[in-house]
Amino acid sequence: MADLEIYVLNVGQADTAIIRTPGDHIIVIDAVKPHKVKGVLDEIKPGGPISHLIVTHPHLDHYAAVSSLLAAYPVQKVTLAPFWYEPGTPGYHKIINRIQEKQVPVRFLSGYERFYPDGGTYPAYENRPYVELLGPPNTILEGLNKSHELTPNHLSVIARLTYEEFSMVFAADAQMENWAHYDTEGMLTKKCDVLKAAHHGSRRGSQWERLERLAPGLVIVSSDPDSGHELPDLIGSVIFLEYDRGKNCTVALTRETGTIKIVVDNPASGRYTAASYGEGVEDGVPFGSEGPLRKTDWAAVVGAKIGG
Repeated sequence: MADLEIYVLNVGQADTAIIRTPGDHIIVIDAVKPHKVKGVLDEIKPGGPISHLIVTHPHLDHYAAVSSLLAAYPVQKVTLAPFWYEPGTPGYHKIINRIQEKQVPVRFLSGYERFYPDGGTYPAYENRPYVELLGPPNTILEGLNKSHELTPNHLSVIARLTYEEFSMVFAADAQMENWAHYDTEGMLTKKCDVLKAAHHGSRRGSQWERLERLAPGLVIVSSDPDSGHELPDLIGSVIFLEYDRGKNCTVALTRETGTIKIVVDNPASGRYTAASYGEGVEDGVPFGSEGPLRKTDWAAVVGAKIGG
């Protein structure tokens, strides 16, 4: 069986991840920079369909390329964040309409879902990859709405990919309230090997406690601190500086690494390799030129924020 491959694209202060399962199914979690996303998809599965498209929440830096994907590729299933209490942007509603026009099965997730992209059910196929999705429940959204604290980030769908002993968490723009629900639902029973940090490394999404409890060997921060939102912020950057100093811990900023490719070649042991391409935000991914994962100088990132 083929390896599990995961691509975390360098798309600036935004999110896009693409998964190719051993069974050659494609899962896309958020999508921006259409030319870049298409370049990766055309390389890893030319002409093939997207098995599952997940749009974590209604912020443009997570869905800007969705319409172009729907036009360019067959999409077999879509999962969206709920928006009963926070309607999101007009652009988000346009992609909902586009999905309906294409007659693609869609689910607005406000609870827990587990699926096996290569087939199977629990517990007979636990040696196959599976994905767990956790959307915010109505109780949390209603409480935040009543207290006037609700933001689109609270709608974030958190995903956890597991392949035998390997686990990776895609945290979208999860806030503290989302993480509390993640724990309540028992999704912390297994630590993870790789974490795509929440909310581009902000202090409300990537708390020190969260890193300690999940204990990932690799943390990926999908952002560019020089962009308009300046994420990760100072507190988040200090947390990453400290965590990166830990034994067998690496925190990688996509601005410095370019797109990151993770290959799980021995799921029974959880072994994986991580490489980076080093390309810029607007560049295509230069397949065939990947090298060792580039280091991020978190002391310099913190110093620049203090100096600024």
